Amino acid sequence: MNNTIIKPKKPRGEGWVRLVPPPAWVSLGYDCDAWQYKDICVFSAVEVAKDADNIERGPEYHISISLHTQHGPVRCDSNTAKWVIDQFDCDGAEEDNHVPNGVVRNFWLPVNQNLIGMECTCKDKEPAIKENKGDYIWRHAE
Repeated sequence: MNNTIIKPKKPRGEGWVRLVPPPAWVSLGYDCDAWQYKDICVFSAVEVAKDADNIERGPEYHISISLHTQHGPVRCDSNTAKWVIDQFDCDGAEEDNHVPNGVVRNFWLPVNQNLIGMECTCKDKEPAIKENKGDYIWRHAE
């Protein structure tokens, strides 16, 4: 893993258990911590994502959320995701998913606070596919 100055976010509430970090092929070589709270699993990383819009956003906190059940991982609902985002102090994070039928919800928060709220231009260009009555939205990557 990278030994960067900017570290992944940690949960601030009680009851979270830090898990073994995911392998480099999952984290794409970026620093990433894995956390669990009951059936909620979170990967917290700092990444430099390359969006198709080529706007330089610098490093971003990336929070990936899923639920782990006896039948395997499943997608959480928006209320659970909002609670997790609050636990990881990521108010203002943008949800941006590009996986059809994905079980992970992905949230991005620029480290540079001046860039918080700047949405990826993919949201204007790529059609939104809504699942679970609009609770989960994803877009095809261009």
